[in-house]
Amino acid sequence: MKYLIKTFSILASALILLSSCDKSQDSNNPNPSAPVVPENNIQALQDYFSSNMESAKQSFSIDATAGGTITSISGTEITFYANSFINGMAQDVTGNITIELVEIFNKSDMLRLNKQTMGNFPGGELRPLLSGGEFKISAFQNGTALSLKSGVSYNMISNAPGGVADPNMQLFYGNEVGDTLTWDPQDTLNNAGVFAEGSQYYSFLDRLNWINCDYFMDYNGPLTTVSAELPTGFTNANAMLFISFDGVNSLTNVYGFENGVFTTAPNYELPVGMEVHFIAFTVINDEPHAAIVPATISDGHLEVIPELVQTTEGQFAADLLDLP
Repeated sequence: MKYLIKTFSILASALILLSSCDKSQDSNNPNPSAPVVPENNIQALQDYFSSNMESAKQSFSIDATAGGTITSISGTEITFYANSFINGMAQDVTGNITIELVEIFNKSDMLRLNKQTMGNFPGGELRPLLSGGEFKISAFQNGTALSLKSGVSYNMISNAPGGVADPNMQLFYGNEVGDTLTWDPQDTLNNAGVFAEGSQYYSFLDRLNWINCDYFMDYNGPLTTVSAELPTGFTNANAMLFISFDGVNSLTNVYGFENGVFTTAPNYELPVGMEVHFIAFTVINDEPHAAIVPATISDGHLEVIPELVQTTEGQFAADLLDLP
């Protein structure tokens, strides 16, 4: 009888221990085989883009009274004329000032800095732009932002992506609302503009902030709304979707989200038959996760993206550079 009681006691202890172990596993991951999905992680994405923006900034010092030329690491030259700047009280600025520059020439930086090429087409619709380079140009003195004087301009010479300047390029200025950047074509009535020659663009600019050498994508044939479905749990609260256009320097964000699906409606449509790559992206536990999927746009296109795979920042940037 004592043997039976002792055996029962040992079995009971083992059951309690197993139960305790199972409970611990359940509390950490109820389904170990299920993919890890961020529950509401849009801040992680914003932090990722902000970090890349900070890393991309280049700083230079010039004398505001005398003016000067800065040269970026990619060879972009920007020339400011004497006495071009005013402070927040509309007073002339003298002495040294800081010029801050961010430049974007490829799809990898467009996505990693969240600065896509989507333009505000006349008539109110959005349309992708073909980019010859995006630039953010800012001026500061002692940490305070400066402005250009009214009627003052400055010049920029930049290298064309791919080495051949496109004579179709036009000047666009950025329209940034929250974390969404779209581009407005520059009014042709003033002296601002961009001109192509050889392997370079010559830009004449009359404002600071975001500048873009672009032109609108030319559409032929029928257009369609494009949608994409990400794995269960991925929404616009924790992931983003982009479309890269094959063969051209253009990448856009898919702004809409409806009934669990990312959609270009009602913002824009794309031509049926266009070759693209869908790029789904998120950040989980400080690690980038992505899917890059080639596709040909069909009428009423719905792309089903089965999974996002963990990658590294270096590998993700390289994969984006390899896009056609």
